[in-house]
Amino acid sequence: MTAKDPTELISHLVTSLSNCSLYSERHPLVDAFAQKALELMEGFYSDNLISLTLLGDSLVANDNPVKETGTHIDSFKKRMRKKGIEKIVIRKGVDLEELKQFIARAVSGERVLSSPHVSVGMVEVKFKAEGVDISDLVNENITKVREIYQGVAKFRRLEVVSLEDAVAGFISTLKREMNVLRIISPVKSYSGYTYVHATNVSVLTMFQAEALGIQGESLHDLGLAALLHDVGKLFVPKGVLEKTEKLSETEWDAIKRHPVLGARYLATLPDAPKLSVIAAFEHHMKFNGNGYPDTKRRGKRQHIASQMVAIADFFDALRTERSYRRALDIGPTVEFMKAAAGRDFNPLLVDNFVGALKRIKAI
Repeated sequence: MTAKDPTELISHLVTSLSNCSLYSERHPLVDAFAQKALELMEGFYSDNLISLTLLGDSLVANDNPVKETGTHIDSFKKRMRKKGIEKIVIRKGVDLEELKQFIARAVSGERVLSSPHVSVGMVEVKFKAEGVDISDLVNENITKVREIYQGVAKFRRLEVVSLEDAVAGFISTLKREMNVLRIISPVKSYSGYTYVHATNVSVLTMFQAEALGIQGESLHDLGLAALLHDVGKLFVPKGVLEKTEKLSETEWDAIKRHPVLGARYLATLPDAPKLSVIAAFEHHMKFNGNGYPDTKRRGKRQHIASQMVAIADFFDALRTERSYRRALDIGPTVEFMKAAAGRDFNPLLVDNFVGALKRIKAI
């Protein structure tokens, strides 16, 4: 039997979600599109269930890959990723009020909870049983980030949606591998530093955020902001970035411009969250305001997202071997971080990060 196409059902769900986001769950348009989605569900149940599963970049409906593409399908996948949802199961018997309750939660800043007829959660995947290694999954996402970053270097517009896919992959991996040090990757060449460092900082920032209890869309946006924190370096001359000798004053000034260049570039992208602009601009400002860029407002405090990115940035930088020094072990790296707490870093966030590392027995 030919698998039924869920495109129309998803289209009505997404339109209801969009109207709920724009207006409220009580708006007539939300009722209208949710009611139409309910009617379409009647012909889509399989064993009294409808399952919608996100596996990487693919959407699977009732165990059949959704081959159709388009704005509504992409929007639905994006919403699932941002909420940290990999699977939605709708059981026969769901009514309009329960469906609208799900829709309202899905567009709010709150966690989406399961109800009697609508369940949400993660897909249970056993990596070893399927012959998939975590490092392979991380490398796939690093490859994706590298391709997108190289596209920017060739003056093409940054594909934010594709980077969101990478962030979703990192979140999924973090949920299945407690030791974050097994997820972050070593930098194998100077030319690869920018994008491998970006992925490491993203993972380390989300590791900190999860230790603070941050989940769902907020966690996703933090991961994306961290992934984009150094995007301004793509507009710094490659010869300056990869220079192994001491930088001249002019070259160092060029490096110090990357937060401004990155924030300015991200501000032009309609899909880039505002948090990414803030983190790009502030990640070198330091907790006491004495970093760069100099905003002439030394009393201005970094956004908490920028503070977490700064900690992840420092940790990964010291753990990376450079031409002028060897990579540090985790112990000395943490001691340097503690010594800089209160000056370069928020001491409470340093304690949170170190505590999280201790809990996974990394130190």
